[in-house]
Amino acid sequence: MKKILYLFGIFSFVLILTGQGCVSLSGNNESGSGPAGIFVTADRGDSWRQISLLPTAEGVEQLSNVSVYRMFNDPQDSKTIYWASRQNGLYYTYDEGKTWQHSVAPLDKGFIYSVAVHPADQCNVYATNGFRVFKTENCNRSWVEVHREERERARVTSIAINQFSPYQVFITKANGEILRSNDSGDSWTVVARVKNGDFAEIKASPLEKDLLYVASKDEGLFRTEDAGDTWQSLEESFDDFAESLEFRRFELHSSSTSTLYWISTYGILKSEDAGNSWQPFELITPPGSADIYGFAVNPNNEDEIFYTATIKGKSIFYRSNDGGVSWTTKKLPSGQVPTYLRIHPEKDNIIYLGFTILPSN
Repeated sequence: MKKILYLFGIFSFVLILTGQGCVSLSGNNESGSGPAGIFVTADRGDSWRQISLLPTAEGVEQLSNVSVYRMFNDPQDSKTIYWASRQNGLYYTYDEGKTWQHSVAPLDKGFIYSVAVHPADQCNVYATNGFRVFKTENCNRSWVEVHREERERARVTSIAINQFSPYQVFITKANGEILRSNDSGDSWTVVARVKNGDFAEIKASPLEKDLLYVASKDEGLFRTEDAGDTWQSLEESFDDFAESLEFRRFELHSSSTSTLYWISTYGILKSEDAGNSWQPFELITPPGSADIYGFAVNPNNEDEIFYTATIKGKSIFYRSNDGGVSWTTKKLPSGQVPTYLRIHPEKDNIIYLGFTILPSN
């Protein structure tokens, strides 16, 4: 019976990916109800299907109670996704989410903060659970520790790899430190230290060598153009937007090195000069009124923008086809908190959405 259900689930997912069928969900889940895990849409949010199947020796498990913190891409393989969970370790898929695999120890449990895949070797992957950084060189079959943090307030929050040779590895920490490794994690050097920085995320430009950005939870954005040797604070560029330093997400444009998107308590900002200045999107929700965590721009059409907003415990999916001039709304397939959006790099009608179950206390 489990095998029949498993085959039915795979068949249904294939139908969605090929556009030959879809299942509409009612979207009437109350706030805090419904499943977590990952959902997919093949029609830009009109209908959704959950994709959280984990085949095991005992049968097929459903990951509907596993909260999504982030999703990470493999720059060489669009079918590969890494799912960083909030309490159940690391999951990954090699088939666009049709089925998932659970990492081996020590990344099979706990909070996973970040994953980075080497741009020239997809079997070379880094991941962190906050206090240790691990590396695999054999496509997730085993992990070795390459960095350990003993200080409680210096949790490792994010990992990035320079997308060009010599592929330096960077990590950020909650105490405002940025570390760089020039030897694939064998040794580390502190290249920046910002008081009260509380760094949340680092991203390396896929278009320009040595260009990286680091987001602080409440100090704005930092930029380096020389692989971390020097850093520039862009905090003053946010002065015109109240609460815009309260970070939620930021994204790099897929084809323009100077275009960035910054999501904060204020709302959504866009920069066309690498973060030196910002312009706000006119959203349906007033500035400061919504918690925006999911955000994505179509890599093949920058006028197509998506985000999720949570207001007083209720969440909505927003879509714009004209670069943010106007927006339409859609119901979501779960009442849990939508935390991450990912657009398929090649099939841009396909969008992945991750949900998190908030703690009850």
